[in-house]
Amino acid sequence: METSIHRRRRILLHFFLGIGLPSLLLGYLAFRGIQNDMALLEKDRLSKHSTLAQQIAESIEEKISALEKAFLDSIANQQGPARLRSLEHLKSRQPLVEEIFLFESAEQIQFPFAKLLFHPDGSSESVTARPQPSVLLLGRQHEFQQKHYQEALVNYQQAYAKVSNPDVKCEALTAIARVQNKSNLFPDAIKSYKTIAQDYSDIRVGSGLPSGLIARLELSALFVAVDDSNSAIQTLIRLYQDLIHAEWTLEKSQYEYFAQQVEESIDEIFSQDEPRPSKTGRGEPLQSYQSTFTMLRSEEKKQREITERLITFQENAAPNLLAKVPRNIENPPNALRRFTLDIAGRTYLVSIPGEREGNGNEDNGFWGLLLNSEQLKANLLSPLIRQHVSAEDIHWIVRGRDSQAILKSDDSASGSVTVRANFVGNFPPWSLEFYQQDQRLFETLLTSRRGIYLYMFVLLAGILIFGLTLTIRIVSHELELGKMKSDFVSTVSHEFKSPLTSIRQLAEMLQTGRVPSEERRQRYYDVLLEQSERLSLLIDNILDFAKMEEGKKEFEFEMVDMGPLLEELISTIQQQVRHEGFTVQAEIDTPLPSIQADRAAISQAITNLIDNAIKYSAGAKEVYVRGFTENQYLIIAVQDFGVGIKPEEIDKVFERFYRGGDELTRTVKGSGLGLTLVKQIIEAHHGSVHVESEPGSGSTFSIRLPLPLTEV
Repeated sequence: METSIHRRRRILLHFFLGIGLPSLLLGYLAFRGIQNDMALLEKDRLSKHSTLAQQIAESIEEKISALEKAFLDSIANQQGPARLRSLEHLKSRQPLVEEIFLFESAEQIQFPFAKLLFHPDGSSESVTARPQPSVLLLGRQHEFQQKHYQEALVNYQQAYAKVSNPDVKCEALTAIARVQNKSNLFPDAIKSYKTIAQDYSDIRVGSGLPSGLIARLELSALFVAVDDSNSAIQTLIRLYQDLIHAEWTLEKSQYEYFAQQVEESIDEIFSQDEPRPSKTGRGEPLQSYQSTFTMLRSEEKKQREITERLITFQENAAPNLLAKVPRNIENPPNALRRFTLDIAGRTYLVSIPGEREGNGNEDNGFWGLLLNSEQLKANLLSPLIRQHVSAEDIHWIVRGRDSQAILKSDDSASGSVTVRANFVGNFPPWSLEFYQQDQRLFETLLTSRRGIYLYMFVLLAGILIFGLTLTIRIVSHELELGKMKSDFVSTVSHEFKSPLTSIRQLAEMLQTGRVPSEERRQRYYDVLLEQSERLSLLIDNILDFAKMEEGKKEFEFEMVDMGPLLEELISTIQQQVRHEGFTVQAEIDTPLPSIQADRAAISQAITNLIDNAIKYSAGAKEVYVRGFTENQYLIIAVQDFGVGIKPEEIDKVFERFYRGGDELTRTVKGSGLGLTLVKQIIEAHHGSVHVESEPGSGSTFSIRLPLPLTEV
């Protein structure tokens, strides 16, 4: 007779020769078909990517062309102030415009609509030094020569009252504030400087600086002197805001001096523990000033970068503009030339008329556009790419002139480059790259349009694999089932033989009268009863298991009073095992509620648990049975202190015919059906069985049975 291993090998060999080899051949043909289909897909992908790149480039070209058309319409159809208003309106409503410039007389570049923080040093017209007004001479003598501040103050005040010229009145009031400060008349000086800041802000004094700017800086120092740090911070922050918003026209050195003075003064006040509030009102918390100052610093940094960028273009771009737009060339009307300038590490996108004659003002100048590359990237190009390109299929990168990535898809680009394209006229001077991840075999199968037959091959291969797997599983199951049946018959035969032998021997001894005493005779009777009960339990387990496996087991549910039932079962089992020295102790709550159950089945399940605990108690001849309620459940727990169960075997103890692998547990008699029956019976009662165990310390099996809804 062939062994199970030989039978399994023979079945697998026949399956491989009859089905496996044809399957391999079909799989090879399918693979070749997939390769051909992948080549076709790659060709389609390249065509698709090229079309996408062209669409994106054309869309950018349309946006820039529309802007240029609006620009040309403004300079061609308007003159004088109307042209300026039209261009300023165009700049305000088109974020793509970085700035509009005027190239005057083909020599000087101007930004009529830009609010620059400062202008290049020496670019402002110098203030002509004028003689001191005679009305202030006497006061200056008292102030600077004689140091008579009271007399000087009176003379300045009289002069301020007499004159009507705003410039002279500003100088007189400035002198008044200065003398009041020197005389420690701080409240009066504060009032005077406030008047200057309010009424004479734009008047430039002898130094050429705006009076309002100097007055507000002096005001902040006076507030600090009178311990009013709160008002000082407010004054300095407002002054900082006006500097950032280009309230005054300043040269670079002037702006940097005043900006530095303001920042240092604010930092110095913040270094104090807490600014003292104004005596005339409540001050805001220090944190609010700090956050405002931080935002202003960030704004100032941004505006400084814009200003320096425009000044760099203003000072260096003229030769490039002249070279790009020569005189007396033939260009189509209303044409614009686009190009990119790199100046001092900065890149400018420029659009200017294609001819100089008749396109600007009367001095043969012309207007031009600077396009905002950041707006072009963030608000035009990036949304446009994301609109046309599926992020799941294509990764992309936009590279600048230095080949560095300036925009990219959310996922890092991987795979091979399918398309590398420039924009129309290389403007902007960037390149767009599309990357396509190498498609896997499975993805190709799902996306194939021409290899429908491949799906059939895959389906056939799946059926063959499924058939092989199913065959192996059936063969293995049948072999395992045969082994289990053989083991079960052997085990059950042994289980029947052992108690029958004991019963026969004891019965013969009793029959022949070879029992010397009544006490021993009674003990033999107990053994006979125990062995017969064991046989009865074994037979019941086998019969009930067979019925449950076939689905023929019927339960007769009734109200069962579990307290007396448990006591009866424990008492009976105690009587059966007392001669072996076992003690079965009960801890049952009183009263224990009644439940809907099959009395015989529940009794059998509890008896199996107690019998199992006794068999695996080893040397610890003590078993505890507890009955109690918990959260609408009746709990029956059986605890022993014997060999326990290994962690890896806990989930298997309820499987049919399963016996533990430990040698100690294998020496214990049993069919392997007891715990399986317990689980099936309890689940039929809508309950559950749980086990907690530790090797060498015993096990606790707990039955959880739901209480009737009327029970509390």
